[in-house]
Formats: sequence, structure tokens, C-alpha cells
Amino acid sequence: MEKNLENQVALVTGGGTGIGRGICIDLAQKGAKVIVTGRRMSLLQETQSIIEKSGGYAECLELDVSKKEDVNQVIDKIYDKYGRIDILVSNAGNLSNPAFIYNMKDEDWDSVLKTHLYGTFYCTKAVSKKMKLNKYGRIVIISSVAAIHGFNGAVNYAASKAALEGMTMTLAKELGVDGITVNCIQPGIIQTPMADGFIAAMGETFIKDTPVKRIGEPKDVACAVSFYCSPEAGFITGTILKVDGGYMLQSSMDQFVNSICNSNIEE
Repeated sequence: MEKNLENQVALVTGGGTGIGRGICIDLAQKGAKVIVTGRRMSLLQETQSIIEKSGGYAECLELDVSKKEDVNQVIDKIYDKYGRIDILVSNAGNLSNPAFIYNMKDEDWDSVLKTHLYGTFYCTKAVSKKMKLNKYGRIVIISSVAAIHGFNGAVNYAASKAALEGMTMTLAKELGVDGITVNCIQPGIIQTPMADGFIAAMGETFIKDTPVKRIGEPKDVACAVSFYCSPEAGFITGTILKVDGGYMLQSSMDQFVNSICNSNIEE
């Protein structure tokens, strides 16, 4: 495996499980020094152990991205130790209990937006100041296909993810002059602890409705992130990439036409 991120310092938020863990592992395999952050140290340490057993480098730091002062302190600590932060992957996320808007609690709205939107704002603001000093940086923001297609019972989640995509394009305009690229990824249905309930209930339907006929894995998202983070991606910024196996291309009309086409296949 090509180690095209050798010695680069990568900060990943929400690195303890799921997509975040996959991203940390892949960045480390490509040579980056990965700073794994999140709210549960035990999970962060599991990610660190996986990386170290495969010969990579990782360090764990507790971080609640919804708390501005904590974000600033952690980023200062990383920069003071390494003298650089080359990569930020803003991945930390959460969900509230499903509820239509007229039943959604204010605290559930606040919690999801504080983590996804405010957390990305705090991290990007602090990290971009450090990246500007070195005239180099790669920022990747993890959104969701819910940003453009909505998510019943989670208007807070969909709204925050849509906002992140507007943020991505604006940041790309603002930071490009300093050698900093900013891109966004829209994962679809990915096998993670957060999605376990949906997949258990609807897994067969998801697979049927996905052109590549499988559920996504964290590695699928991680590989896309690592490309965006690479030196070779220096002329790519302000983009939004779906990683969903084609799921969002499908429609009820597609399913209807497919059934007709299948019935007309000659033996």
C-alpha cells in the first residue's frame, strides 16, 4: 500500500467507532500520524490498538466537539506537539430519537446541531488557523445523503448535514489561497453501530434497492477520505462526493421498469 500521507498529522473527530474508526485506520495505513478524538476514551483506545497492531501511529485525545474551549485546547495541544496539523476529518455525529418536527424536543434539535454543525465550525475555525501557518491543509467534512434527500423523523440531522455542505463550498472559496482544500462526503447506508437498527429492520430492502447490491462498509468511506487528503488531490476543492453504492439513483419507477425488463428476459 502506497504511504502517500507519510508523517502527515491527521485529526479525526468521532474516531472511536464506525466510519470514524475506518477513516483513522485507513489514514494510518497510508502513513499519517492519526490523532483519534471522541467522547469515550475506551473506544478511542480500541481504534488506537487496531492501528498500532498493524504498524501505524495513533494517539487518543478525549474531545467533545460541541464545546468550543475543549476544541481550542485540544487543537493547540496537537499543534504544540507536532508543529503542524495537515488533515482534519470532521466526522463526529449523533442522532436523537426519531420524531416528526411537531414532537421534536428542543434539546434534541440543539444536541444534534451542536455536534454536527457547531462542532465542525469550531474544529475548522481552530484548525484552519494552524494550517494557514504552514500554507497547506486538507479538510474533509462528513455529511450524509440525508442532506439532499431528507430523513423522516430527523429534521435536525438532515438540516445540520445540509448546512455542512454549504459550509464546505464557502470554506473552499475562503481557504484555497492558503493551500487548504475543503471537500465533503455523503455516505449512504453504511454498516455502523449508528445504523445497526435500520439495517437490521431494512437490510434486505437496502441491498435490493442499491445498484451494487450490498451495504456499505466504513472502508468504502475511508478510501474516499484518504484520496481527498492526499497531496494528489490538491486541485480538488469544494466538491461533494456520494459514497452510497448508487442507492440514491434508484426510484420507484426504476423498480417498476426493472420488473418489466426482468419479465421480458428470454431464457
